[in-house]
Amino acid sequence: MPALPLGKLAILAVKQVAKPFAKGLKNGAKNSEIFKNYFILPVAQGVHWVDVKVKTRLMGANNAQVYKLNEKLAVEYGSEFISEFFLYALGTALVLYEYNRSANKEERKERKIQNNAEGWRTSYRNYKTIR
Repeated sequence: MPALPLGKLAILAVKQVAKPFAKGLKNGAKNSEIFKNYFILPVAQGVHWVDVKVKTRLMGANNAQVYKLNEKLAVEYGSEFISEFFLYALGTALVLYEYNRSANKEERKERKIQNNAEGWRTSYRNYKTIR
């Protein structure tokens, strides 16, 4: 019977708990004037600028002018971006953690096999010297 993947279930649980946290972060970002003016709006305008530039270059225009978003739309866009960024960053961190955990497990298994083989070699040498 295969073992229950508790690590993967824990990762899923953390992701589910993170979604309301990201939503709270999004709402808090909208309500804080300092956070909104110094972080949300510049991020939103920057992401909008990159988005428009990429889309216009893909359509073949190289000199399109990018207009700034109005404040309401920028706050919505920026807070959505920060919320999604938080979820993706958390997901990436969890994947990296799981990868490292798996790699360490394989390394320990390999070391155990090496130690076991060395033990067999030593036993064989000792047996040969006794005979």
